[in-house]
Amino acid sequence: MAIIRKQYFVKPKIQLRYLSILAIIIVVLAFLVYYIFLDSLLKSPGMELLSAGDAKNFVRTYTSGFFWVTLIFMALILIESIFYFHRIIGPIYFFEKVMKRISEGDFTVNIHHRKKDETVELAQNMNSAIENIRNSVREDRKKIQQIKSAIDSGNIDEAGKLLGELTMWFKTEKAESEKTESEKAE
Repeated sequence: MAIIRKQYFVKPKIQLRYLSILAIIIVVLAFLVYYIFLDSLLKSPGMELLSAGDAKNFVRTYTSGFFWVTLIFMALILIESIFYFHRIIGPIYFFEKVMKRISEGDFTVNIHHRKKDETVELAQNMNSAIENIRNSVREDRKKIQQIKSAIDSGNIDEAGKLLGELTMWFKTEKAESEKTESEKAE
């Protein structure tokens, strides 16, 4: 089942926050560039030869042109950012949905990714982890059947050995040792 993500604002709070930050940065930089260039233009050689009216018209024309260029530039950057954020935040949103299903015990899920997503490697690693868990669960189920057969046949030693091998793929030793250390510290 391929899940197609076509919604561009899947996490609107995050996306609008980043777009707002980007817009503020563009506006601040535009004001800095505007005043630096205006100052350097007004102090350039030959500007003193212009009349006050000509200088005022020059500043008005410069301001108008700069405003429109900045507005167009900002619109293009923000539109491109929406698509870029879609390639980052969209997969993160999808990962959250998949992880929720996994935490509920559903290991039938796979993570689908698009070629242009920025998180392709993460999706591949998560798919590998999910597949390893699936395989381990299958192996454990086989061992449980073997344990049942060993108990039914009266071979308790074999059942104990198989039980010891059960869920060995979990790396719990570190977590258990950290837990006992934290209990000792209390």
